[in-house]
Amino acid sequence: MSEQDQQDDDGGMQRWLEVRGKVQNVMFRQTLIRAMQRRGLEGGATNDRRDKQLVRVTLRGDSERIEELVAALRRGAPINDWGAKASSVEDVEPTRGLALEAHQVTTATVDNHRWNPNVTMFL
Repeated sequence: MSEQDQQDDDGGMQRWLEVRGKVQNVMFRQTLIRAMQRRGLEGGATNDRRDKQLVRVTLRGDSERIEELVAALRRGAPINDWGAKASSVEDVEPTRGLALEAHQVTTATVDNHRWNPNVTMFL
């Protein structure tokens, strides 16, 4: 467990990330949230308004599944057919992260957004 990981009351882990790369206007958040759902994780993602190459992420759930998802992002391969991909994935302290419920998109709210349906997700 890294210094940035925290254990929830229910035994799950929580982790905060800053993901840089081709991550805005390329369906990155939806692709990432759907990947969280497929792994049984909770999470959220928020575009940085000033830095168009930055998305803040919160992950909650099984530590092995979280690590699997983070490792996939760190490989730097496109995660969808729009070319969304991470050039760096940095763990951040909880004080720099967002509460899950504060994110623009979460695993609980992803279906409330009007996403472009023409994206193939690889993650």
